[in-house]
Amino acid sequence: MAVWFFGLSGLMVLNSQVSKRWAQRGLRIKRVDEATGLSWTTLGAGESPAYADVVIVMDQLPKSRLGINLVHKQRKVSRVVVREAFNAGWRVGDEVLEVEGKQVRSNAAAQRAVRRALKRHARAGGSLKFKVRRWAVRDGSRGMLQLTKDGHREHLVPMVDIVRGVLKDYQAVLFMEGTLQKPNSRLSRLIIRALDAQRVAFKAIDCSDEKANPGIRKIAKEVSGEEA
Repeated sequence: MAVWFFGLSGLMVLNSQVSKRWAQRGLRIKRVDEATGLSWTTLGAGESPAYADVVIVMDQLPKSRLGINLVHKQRKVSRVVVREAFNAGWRVGDEVLEVEGKQVRSNAAAQRAVRRALKRHARAGGSLKFKVRRWAVRDGSRGMLQLTKDGHREHLVPMVDIVRGVLKDYQAVLFMEGTLQKPNSRLSRLIIRALDAQRVAFKAIDCSDEKANPGIRKIAKEVSGEEA
């Protein structure tokens, strides 16, 4: 991953090969609409199916809990509430397919299987293995990300771990002051225009919004080693 830093006016973490790789894989990204910030993507030849099966292995269990919540009467993850679960790879929207190699077909079956797995772990230790189904199509839009819901945290995952997860989940992330619609500096505007001109899909985090993104400057420095 290539990294460029632009001080207070905009720290950018960007994989400079992203547009080339996407072109090779056949993902077509249309021009971003400046007024709305929206763009559309379509799958090209050779692209993977919309969903992918992902294996999650948990070596550490916080207080003998899995650390996730499921949607009522579904196998879909609604919240990832602890650091260990997030770092193991759980994400909101994951659909649980297997627990310890055994298929589960309902919310109740998933909960029973998890309880059995937790009891076994309490007796014998070792890791727990899960298989989930996850949306696998690359996000070809550009938009703003917030680390909390208007300042409200519904999880115990440290913000620095969330940012590291964001850097893994998205091909390009721009740390800036202001929003994509109203950047606070000329340099940020130039960076946004350059990314749009190359049709690179990217996400941005407003480092000046401490309510939505508490501690983001310190976190950006920690993950990059540079001031933001």
